[in-house]
Amino acid sequence: MPHYEQVRHAISARKHSLESIVDGIRSRKNGMQDENHEVEEKMIHRLNQIEAEAKDMISYCEQTENALRREI
Repeated sequence: MPHYEQVRHAISARKHSLESIVDGIRSRKNGMQDENHEVEEKMIHRLNQIEAEAKDMISYCEQTENALRREI
């Protein structure tokens, strides 16, 4: 059982880190108002992609956490 707890802790830490990345991306997108419009659009598009990937990983972390809870 201690192994499950270590895994759950690691997953939780990773999820928290990913949530911080998503928050940072949102802040960065909000701060881009004064930049060149074309550059801004490309950067926002890429940030949206990164945000979506991070959200997918958060979802995976949550699914793994739930699976571990059922195993315990």
